[in-house]
Amino acid sequence: MKNSLISVSVSLLLVILFSPALTGQDLNHEVGEFREADCPFPLPEGLVQGENFKFGYVTVPEFHSKPNGKTLELSVAIFPSSSENPEPDPLIMNTAGPGKSNMDNFIPQIAGGLGNYILPNRDIVIIELRGLRYSKPFLMCHEISDAKRSIMGQNLSTPETMAVLREALKASKERFEREGINLSAFNNVETASDIAIIMSKLGYDKFNIVGSSAGTMVAHHVIRDFPDRVRCAILDAGLPLNSEIMINYVPSIVDCLKNYFEECKNDHGCNSAYPDLEERFLQLINKLNANPVMLVLDDPVSGEELEYALNGYRLSSYLFLSMFYSTQIPLLIGNVLDGDYSDVVDHLSYSLIPGYFADGLGFTVFISETGVYDSSDIKSDPKYQVFSEGVMRTGLGGRFLLEVDKEWDISKLDAAQIKYPEPSDVPVLVINGKYDPVIPLKYDEVMKKDLKNCYIYRFDGVPHSAFDNATECALPMVLQFLNDPSKAPDSSCILNYRQVYRVKNME
Repeated sequence: MKNSLISVSVSLLLVILFSPALTGQDLNHEVGEFREADCPFPLPEGLVQGENFKFGYVTVPEFHSKPNGKTLELSVAIFPSSSENPEPDPLIMNTAGPGKSNMDNFIPQIAGGLGNYILPNRDIVIIELRGLRYSKPFLMCHEISDAKRSIMGQNLSTPETMAVLREALKASKERFEREGINLSAFNNVETASDIAIIMSKLGYDKFNIVGSSAGTMVAHHVIRDFPDRVRCAILDAGLPLNSEIMINYVPSIVDCLKNYFEECKNDHGCNSAYPDLEERFLQLINKLNANPVMLVLDDPVSGEELEYALNGYRLSSYLFLSMFYSTQIPLLIGNVLDGDYSDVVDHLSYSLIPGYFADGLGFTVFISETGVYDSSDIKSDPKYQVFSEGVMRTGLGGRFLLEVDKEWDISKLDAAQIKYPEPSDVPVLVINGKYDPVIPLKYDEVMKKDLKNCYIYRFDGVPHSAFDNATECALPMVLQFLNDPSKAPDSSCILNYRQVYRVKNME
């Protein structure tokens, strides 16, 4: 592991942050120190703790403005380079959500091959951010998943559904309070400071940071607050640092769906297979709300059969979630119009597998990040009201977060903390899909205003994650940029990707 001297700027930061003269208290010397511990999860083949990676915990302040106050425990995994003379700047990786475990997501990838690309040149550091599964506390709201499961067989209106979810939100908040958890401490500003302190204590001056989806918001805050520490950043499904993200969330999804309908209409094969697809879909979700289809799901955990009332709202939820990983939306809708619910059943059954997702962290991050607004600020096509309500009932979108905020009362970040004070010159690579349902093309221009050395690429025929859905092209681009972030990577392979609409008889 690298044991270089910390730069002057970092030293000054730590002096200011932890100075007893400024706090009027004795310094908490445990903050930031890495303490090795047994790994709490099964290791993939090829990983041996103490041989080719380290695992442990780091203490961080609950609020960095109070370095001697209450603390949190974050788990950290360190993968040393296989080189005797590695690059001095490691790679930090943050995944999606917010709420998905960095450990669960990246450690199997590193063991499964990603490490072969990165570790010959530099270390990898995986930090389980505050609130995630293997850090303490873990902000999973099992009350909400239990509530959703309890009403699966019922055809409830949106007000009835929200009443059930409000009670679950109250129960989650009360449990967190009993456990002494201050939910306002779980935001990206505090997380950025966690990362800076941990990397300093591990002996790293500069580092590279990767973010995927909501993990890109973490990267932005690190770049914004600690620009001298970041050599380069790579953003997959890259969101801008913008307080209107959740206000635009559902309207962007509606616009993406409308684009599928328009393109299908103008594609001979798609239109021949699925004529009048938009109107037929809108009619179908209204029809299902009046008369839901009862599906039978196999619970993958208990093995029992469960009844599921598929109404229009729930079909909309399924379709929206499918838009993250598939661009064959006309085909998915066409199958349902033909009475084929097999894809829906598979998706719903899979969703019953416990995911250990920190949905509470997702709520606190988005509420703190999006500032003050009300439902009148969310503009969407009224023709898509049922679809929009279905998306909201998944627990996402500005309207749902308004409901959470009423129950949880999360402190908002200052407006100045949700934007760059001036354009950053940190080199940044952004790889996005053209068919991303929540990152519209207009966000590229927002990103360019904030990041002077930003290279943005859109992959045709790709939904949310370019890295997951165009790996053969995206991975070489990422590696080229990581090796030399002073210039744009070779992006010619993007020309191999294009949207092609499949229809049922092509399957």
